[in-house]
Amino acid sequence: MLNKKFKEVIKNLEGNLESKKDLIYAKSQITELTMEYLNELEKLESVYKQKIAIFENRLDGLEIAMQKIDNEIFQDSDEEETDLEPIKCPYCNTHFFIEFDNTKKEIKCPDCKNIIELDWGNFEDDM
Repeated sequence: MLNKKFKEVIKNLEGNLESKKDLIYAKSQITELTMEYLNELEKLESVYKQKIAIFENRLDGLEIAMQKIDNEIFQDSDEEETDLEPIKCPYCNTHFFIEFDNTKKEIKCPDCKNIIELDWGNFEDDM
């Protein structure tokens, strides 16, 4: 498209400039401008290729990190499963989870820092 437009402009100059000297000067100026424009485009392309390479490297790093997280969370079956118990703070209504441990009698709310008394009850009686 640029080549077609360039040829059209040159043809218009040839048809509208009577002086051979003026025509040669106008062609050389347009050619110089076009070459400068193309050089700038090449520089921009180079810069964008570098940025794309940086982003692709970052994306690769994120994919590796996500795979590690996925493996830790979903595929690491060698570790013993942890029973997590939902807790709702009676003071600030914050919901959080703690590891089940019937020897713990109290815990500090991570939000309001108040001490919450734990009543694990006797779950075996419920069965």
